[in-house]
Amino acid sequence: MNPLKDRAIALRKEGQSYNQICEKLNLSKSTLCTWLKGVAWSEAIRQQLSIGAREGARKRMTVISHRARAKRQHLYNEKRGYAQKTFPGFWKESLFSSGLMIYWGEGDRSIQNGMIRVSNTDPFLLRLFTIFLKKYFKGIFPKIKAYLILYPDLHDGQSRRYWSEHIGIPQSRFIKSHYIVGHHPTKRLPYGVCTVMIQSKAEKQVMHEWLELVRNKAKLMRV
Repeated sequence: MNPLKDRAIALRKEGQSYNQICEKLNLSKSTLCTWLKGVAWSEAIRQQLSIGAREGARKRMTVISHRARAKRQHLYNEKRGYAQKTFPGFWKESLFSSGLMIYWGEGDRSIQNGMIRVSNTDPFLLRLFTIFLKKYFKGIFPKIKAYLILYPDLHDGQSRRYWSEHIGIPQSRFIKSHYIVGHHPTKRLPYGVCTVMIQSKAEKQVMHEWLELVRNKAKLMRV
């Protein structure tokens, strides 16, 4: 008789895992595996423990997911509150109203994708919008990126230099350009189309709320 083996088997029958048994009995896992190798009831316990572990992990992930969602929603509510608070004062400033009108007319208004994005062929318009972003979204400038849509005969480097100089965004923050492949392989625009963008779901809440406030203001106008 081996008292240690008997104790290990008893603990296993109670439904304890190999790790728990080895820790309690100061036993190596290789020894325990040898004792229980090919034992049908022990394999059944392993399967039950595995199912329980997966279910426990799923529940923990659900809790973590719910907490993260609640945290994001709290942040989004704060952002929308900030937008409502600042709009009346900002609206009196010409740069703010100009930048918001640019976004209303040219911007990506989908709230789901979390992207503040404007595409245009006019460098002055995009420069004005970039200045708007720098002023009214504090600390956001390092996150601003740009990319170009070009015809096949346009030079990527030359076009990047042109747009970088005109809109004030460093070339290092231009992501990969997209080339148009279609029926018109020659340039229709000398430097292509430029897109200025920020990926931020939180800041998109601010922009979206400002646009809603502009729409509400417009509805009150007699036009």
